[in-house]
Amino acid sequence: MVIPMTFRCLVSRGKEGQACRNRQVKTNGELRMTPKPKETAMSRLSPCSRMFAAAVVALPVLALPIRSHAQAPAPVTERLVTVYAGGFGQVWERRPLAPARGSRDIALDGISHGAVAESLRLAGDGGPLTVRSLTLSRNLLTPHALLERFLGREIGVVKVHPTTGEERIETATVLSIQNGVVLRMGGRIETGLPGRLVFPDDLGELSARPRLTAAIDAAPSVSGLTLTYLTEGLGWQADYAATLSPDGKRLSLAGWASVANDTGVDLDAGRLRLVAGQVNRVGGAQPLAKAPRPMMAEAARAGAADAGLPQREAQGAVHVYTLAGPVRLMTGERMQVALLGPVEVPVTETLIAPGHPPVFGPERGESVPEHPELRLSFANRSLVAGGLPLPAGALRVYRTGGDGVPLFAGAGRLSDIPDGETAEITLGRVFDVTVRREQTAFKRLDAQGRNVEAAFRIEVKNGRDAPVALRLDETLPGDWTIVTKSRDFERKGGQARWILDVPAKGSAAVTYSVRILR
Repeated sequence: MVIPMTFRCLVSRGKEGQACRNRQVKTNGELRMTPKPKETAMSRLSPCSRMFAAAVVALPVLALPIRSHAQAPAPVTERLVTVYAGGFGQVWERRPLAPARGSRDIALDGISHGAVAESLRLAGDGGPLTVRSLTLSRNLLTPHALLERFLGREIGVVKVHPTTGEERIETATVLSIQNGVVLRMGGRIETGLPGRLVFPDDLGELSARPRLTAAIDAAPSVSGLTLTYLTEGLGWQADYAATLSPDGKRLSLAGWASVANDTGVDLDAGRLRLVAGQVNRVGGAQPLAKAPRPMMAEAARAGAADAGLPQREAQGAVHVYTLAGPVRLMTGERMQVALLGPVEVPVTETLIAPGHPPVFGPERGESVPEHPELRLSFANRSLVAGGLPLPAGALRVYRTGGDGVPLFAGAGRLSDIPDGETAEITLGRVFDVTVRREQTAFKRLDAQGRNVEAAFRIEVKNGRDAPVALRLDETLPGDWTIVTKSRDFERKGGQARWILDVPAKGSAAVTYSVRILR
């Protein structure tokens, strides 16, 4: 219905009240006054204004009707959502299709706001289907889009009397919506929003959500459609929580997958798959092809260690985790699902003092003691039956004190850890152990200073009541050779590594000299 752009001023409250007071009815022989009806904002509007107000109230829920020649399939009957850690996802869904001969247009709604148009793939169930064209419309119904549609046309502006509260509608022409709204009304130009805006019931091609229209030729035997597309707005990451045993030798490890849906639509997934690993993406269009049906290896289904945990399957270069049972991903929601049940893992705590000694010049100023890092490492070997690669994610570690209450001990980020590899994170720095490095000698071996020789002394002090073992990692540049040393070391790539046993409330030291050739 298109509402005419003519408006009448409202009847004043005074006249309306007088008319109400003059209404009388006769009941049981007595003359009584009828009570004044309860006044509302809608009742104060004229009939024309009420029609306009009703149109505005209904505006947010209006959806663009499908064209008469476009057939709308029934709602989704099956959906599989695949979420990648790279911030995107894949939607596969099946919808029924009424049998018909010849060419026709069909419209599908509920498409993600972030759908990648070039990735849309449509196929038929039960017979051949030819797709002649696909059109993804993103003309979404928003206040700005509505103003843009009525640019140069008349709309209504509802104004409220400051003392009586009466509302009236004035006509206005939308002149511009750049950096604000500019209106022509009552022989003047106004900027901003002088009142509530109302529009005729004419949305044109605007719709509440993206809509896919397909021109198809389908055989009468085609009973359904399968739609596959990539979409932005989906993502997931792994998060791990671990509790150290009191002796610091074992770790109780649990993993969670945090899944985010920012596609603008709710996704009811019969199955949800999470992909760990990296896949390349490219821009540009791709040819339409029959959408492959999702498959899962039956052996992987049967071999799941826990029916409540995701089933893992290696597919090409990635690992796929399929959650058990249906999942509803609400738009704007963050959901956590169990990825790894609590498992006991042997763990090693190591104190590490990485260093980059100044070898190309004399040290200036006095050296400052540093606190070594506390690193936690464990081997990812058969955490569950058949092994379980750990997807990259944050690992938060807790310790249990004497009162039995967990205490946050630090966190780090794991990279993708294949089964059989070692995971390592840095929890923080040790409070009561210090390391001081001091350059004791320096000389240039040539006039240009390219070849040098430097000597260092490293002292470690332990303020704990128990002895500690500390690893010194000295990163040295160029072609280096340890000339003299007070303790044996191990060469690890570009590092010289010493292991020091430091007694309780005591200290230990290392001295060495190094020659650098460039």
